[in-house]
Amino acid sequence: MNDRHERQRPPEPEDRVAPDLEPAHPEETGVPDEVPDAMQIEAANLLANKARSILHDQGFNDEQIDAWATTYTAEFGSGDVHQFLAWIAEEQQR
Repeated sequence: MNDRHERQRPPEPEDRVAPDLEPAHPEETGVPDEVPDAMQIEAANLLANKARSILHDQGFNDEQIDAWATTYTAEFGSGDVHQFLAWIAEEQQR
């Protein structure tokens, strides 16, 4: 089992400033595309919408943002925007 599936909680951000991220689809950085169950889809949509302006400012398009949010939600169920951004940064550094 790899680290992604052993982790029970999203990473805690070191600070509340958005990390520098590379606009890419999760699969382009080696993160397997996971699909949340039906109950988590709304949570993924809400998370994507909360993070959208921050990620747009870093060059992400809507498809990339939605893919990251659905993968994050499938793995963790929920989290706040800062945890979500910290997770993207962590995954992109792997």
